[in-house]
Amino acid sequence: MQVVKDDLWLCVDCTIVACNGDVSGIDDDDRVAAVESGLDSLGPHLVPDFDSETGEGHEEFSNRGCDCCDSGLAGEFHRFAILGE
Repeated sequence: MQVVKDDLWLCVDCTIVACNGDVSGIDDDDRVAAVESGLDSLGPHLVPDFDSETGEGHEEFSNRGCDCCDSGLAGEFHRFAILGE
């Protein structure tokens, strides 16, 4: 597989669900639906593209907006990529 799309930035909620499949930290059902819908639209080959040791691909605070749930809220973001044929 190769990278077919990169430089996707996900908010903390989307990152946690993308990496762990855990929505228990999200209290709002509409927010859960937005995150799950966004992840479904990105497809099954979404992979993390950040290094927790060096900090590359991680922004502690940004106003860039989430490429998954389309939230425009500022906050912490992690970079992802999509793999494909």
